[in-house]
Amino acid sequence: MHAAWYGFAVSVAAGSPGAEYWATAKTTNGYRIELAGKQIIDDWESAARDWFGLPDAEATVVEDPKRGSYRIALSDGQSISAALFVSRQPITLMRDYLASFPKVTPQQILSGRSSASSEDCGPIVCSCFEVGLKTISRAIHDQHMISVDDIGDALQAGTNCGSCRPELADLLTEHSKSNHNKPQNCPQKQSA
Repeated sequence: MHAAWYGFAVSVAAGSPGAEYWATAKTTNGYRIELAGKQIIDDWESAARDWFGLPDAEATVVEDPKRGSYRIALSDGQSISAALFVSRQPITLMRDYLASFPKVTPQQILSGRSSASSEDCGPIVCSCFEVGLKTISRAIHDQHMISVDDIGDALQAGTNCGSCRPELADLLTEHSKSNHNKPQNCPQKQSA
């Protein structure tokens, strides 16, 4: 399908997007939705209000009609209830961060990125404990982990349902290969 627009949304409550394509996934704090459509929508704010059932929500809108970029955050004045990100091209956003419904202002959420003070943990590898790729990779490197059990002991990843254990093993193998060809700092042998 060649889409006229692509979108990503997060919502506290399940929504009903009026798009040709949409897929919803339940998250810890609500829902995340991937969207796309062939029909151009003239009023994205109204569409977001309709899709998420928030006709009276406060709206914060950032739009660039020439580029086909629209970002709408709907809130109750205290917290974000839904946010919609639309563009003519697939959108690069920190999806896992947005789906966590961070306690930030609507303007900050519309940036699509975590603030400098928030750590980007990367795409979630362990869904049970919400442990991200960057967190795992950093721990493997910094703590010299050599087994999936080491990762589990340090981060809990792979200790519940186990579905991420093969990916954790792949990360260990990848890390081992990337470090295998690097020179090691070995202590110099002292002469007697």
